[in-house]
Amino acid sequence: MIFRNRAAAYLGAGAAGILAAGAFAAPALADDTADLAIKATGTTIAVGAPGKDASISLLNKSAVDAQNVLVALDISDLKTALVDIDESGCNPREDGWILCGIEGDTIRAGEDVDWFFPLTRKGTEVGPAGSITAMILHGGTDPDESNNLVTVDVKVEGTGPDLTVVADDVRKAVKVDGGTITEAGDLYAGNTGQLIYGAFNQGDQAASGLRIEVQLPKGATFAEKEPDCTYNDAMTSLTCEYKKAVLIPAAQDKDGDDLYSGARFYNLVKVADGVKPSSLTGGEVTIHSLAVEPETVGTAQANSALPKNVEGLSAVDVDPSDNTDDFAVVVAAKDGSGGGGGGLPVTGVQAGLIGGVGVGVLAAGVAMFLVSRRRRVVLVTPGDEKTNA
Repeated sequence: MIFRNRAAAYLGAGAAGILAAGAFAAPALADDTADLAIKATGTTIAVGAPGKDASISLLNKSAVDAQNVLVALDISDLKTALVDIDESGCNPREDGWILCGIEGDTIRAGEDVDWFFPLTRKGTEVGPAGSITAMILHGGTDPDESNNLVTVDVKVEGTGPDLTVVADDVRKAVKVDGGTITEAGDLYAGNTGQLIYGAFNQGDQAASGLRIEVQLPKGATFAEKEPDCTYNDAMTSLTCEYKKAVLIPAAQDKDGDDLYSGARFYNLVKVADGVKPSSLTGGEVTIHSLAVEPETVGTAQANSALPKNVEGLSAVDVDPSDNTDDFAVVVAAKDGSGGGGGGLPVTGVQAGLIGGVGVGVLAAGVAMFLVSRRRRVVLVTPGDEKTNA
């Protein structure tokens, strides 16, 4: 099923969030060891687009909540005369660093938080625009710091659709009454939940037709079959094609018309009986454009099939790195421990202001992280060094 909406509204759902008020300042917890990881995608901007919201996935790969979380962006190698970052809501950039908290200050066990930072073009020049390094830390111990740092190149190149997908973790059970779906508390083994994901076009040409592929994690199956979709025999993966769907570029999306740059979808997902309370990882949503919408197709035709006298162009995505997003299905314990609570919304730089702790204190934490990495590098045999950054 498909719910159409404007991409800006979809992304803005979590923009009212606040802060990591006590990063690196809270007392040590009984068990504060959590393995965090970070991924960054979507840093190629279409030539005809004014900018783009690049995406970061913040992952907690542990069975323990990570608290006092800090995200740091190193923009010292970004050519800000060509592409710059809007750090509104974070601490002002200092010595090439932008330091941000996340809403709720916590990434729960097994959680995958989608986090965005807006890139804005300066002028009309195209080509390489340097790189951004993103880092994640928390107030406890991280047993594997090799996945806490990622560096991505920023470019302005290509023309066409540029689809981005955002998939929420499945955390709540739902009840279905006719066409109405309502939340029904935590998700337990044997319950049905709702996978919600959205796609939006950040390119400079409209996408005509969408192909969606969903892979569920082990322990979950689709609860029903949808029109326009095919499923494997185990009901653990699907492929849907919406040939009449059109997503125009976000920069061209205006209120008061029938054109949309973004769409929301959902699928009902059933957790198998006997699944132990845990975060079922390995879920994945991928979205492709079937064709490029020719500019000669007018508004009245935008939400219908292409006319017989119009041939769709090959759908080459400007930046396929953000066409896929991971998600988890979080199964709660019957006693209420593990997997409970509401999900963190889509958040980002706009929701990341750090309060109550000086930049110097947080920068010291960043510096200690970098020093520890350098110290380990010194100890390795020359030629054997490998980096995961």
